[in-house]
Amino acid sequence: MRNPVLLHKTASQVQQELEACIGCNECLLACPALDEALTIDVLNRETFGGPISAPVARFARSCYQCGACVPPCPVGLHRDAMMMWLKIRLYRSGEED
Repeated sequence: MRNPVLLHKTASQVQQELEACIGCNECLLACPALDEALTIDVLNRETFGGPISAPVARFARSCYQCGACVPPCPVGLHRDAMMMWLKIRLYRSGEED
């Protein structure tokens, strides 16, 4: 049984997780919601700040926080929590309509 994780993190917690990412793409390879090519580099950059591209916005909307991305991460990061941060950014930008 997996340990539960708080899906909303502070900005500093999200930044720490993004900085700890080694860019292996294992989380994206395991994701059942990803249906178009996207690299972890782009996802990481757009998760925390700057404009959100259409492919990243579509991915954020299709992510249903299933947690499939967590076990394959060799660093032990919680991409599911980082996706929640991205979803909140998308919602606040008004692009979630």
